[in-house]
Amino acid sequence: MAEHTKEKKERAYDKKTVSIRRVAKVTKGSKRLRFSAMVVVGDHNGSVGVGLGRGLDTRSAVEKGERIAQKNLTKIQLAGDTIPHEIIGKEGAAKVLLKPARPGTGVIAGSSVRTVLELAGIDNVYGKLLGTSDSVASAYATFNALKDLRNGRVLERMRNMRERVELKKETDKEKKIREEKIKAKKRLQEKEDRKLKEKKNVRRVSKSKVRK
Repeated sequence: MAEHTKEKKERAYDKKTVSIRRVAKVTKGSKRLRFSAMVVVGDHNGSVGVGLGRGLDTRSAVEKGERIAQKNLTKIQLAGDTIPHEIIGKEGAAKVLLKPARPGTGVIAGSSVRTVLELAGIDNVYGKLLGTSDSVASAYATFNALKDLRNGRVLERMRNMRERVELKKETDKEKKIREEKIKAKKRLQEKEDRKLKEKKNVRRVSKSKVRK
């Protein structure tokens, strides 16, 4: 039962590897090679986490990074399809500026900043690197910025943001209805294909009997 719950939890999140690097540690008379991997996980619905894993090979590094990212999963305070206010996130020499954007703008950002924003489920936002372009530091800076968002206080003062929340709900509802219609149409088409196949099989059987 515990294994089934664990598998279900892992399937609920999408993951992306932002960076894989080879790290060499120089010791007396030799070099030890290891790998580091930055992994971002999220459910595209307000939850996101980042993790840096290290291992003897790329696979173990990615797996460890994913486990760390899942432990760091945080529910982000969003305003519908965007963020409630402008914010700056920092991590070492990295500095990331995030701004709310109008519906239809999309995610205007690059590098690992875009990956973190998309996995968090933010559809419209401006992101700009103000410091180093290092992908690992930028991912952490973006994650720190998202964790510092304050939704409740801002939404009380900003009427347009409350409207964005309602718009997001309506959009999600319409999207779900469209998906259900596509699934129903697909099921109907599969049913018609099966009937047609059965008719062809009956004709073949009847023809073979007539020849005999």
